[in-house]
Amino acid sequence: MRAGTASAAPPSSPTFQGSSMKKFAPLLLAALLSAPAMANEGAVFGLDYGHTKVSDSDLSGNGLGLFGGYRFSDSVAVELGYRQLFNETTRDFGTPVKIKGTALQASVLGYLPLSKDFSLFGRLGYNRLKAKASAGVASASSSDSKALFGVGAEYSFTSNVSGRFEYQKPASDTSSLLFAVKFGF
Repeated sequence: MRAGTASAAPPSSPTFQGSSMKKFAPLLLAALLSAPAMANEGAVFGLDYGHTKVSDSDLSGNGLGLFGGYRFSDSVAVELGYRQLFNETTRDFGTPVKIKGTALQASVLGYLPLSKDFSLFGRLGYNRLKAKASAGVASASSSDSKALFGVGAEYSFTSNVSGRFEYQKPASDTSSLLFAVKFGF
């Protein structure tokens, strides 16, 4: 996914604000940790943070995502997610160019449990990728549909809270490294 031709050095990380979320997050976490134990089946939702790089360009950045889905068994789950791949500003001929990349994803996950708390997984799915560049009053955008591939590892901290690390390929020229926290209920 090519989002522009700006040739500046890799931009710095975006900043995210939201003091009300900081007040709400501990309450949500306490409620989820005190919930009754769940089986390996049921609805899940989560938040991820990751770094995305578009090869053969200076375009890279950090982004947030959220996802939800259903785990049918120890081996199979489905997920829908929305990710901000990057939200960066570069300079092209001295003019600031803001570039934003997003992905809407649907995928099937296959799990290989290695112990009660630790699993490896693979992801196969579909992406709707979108890139938007704007400079002053001018803007341009493009979108594309691609296959989504991923591999990762997941560790269950409790019966309803787990963490996972994943490598994703949203497009042939794009890769993402993600860390997620997943909640089950």
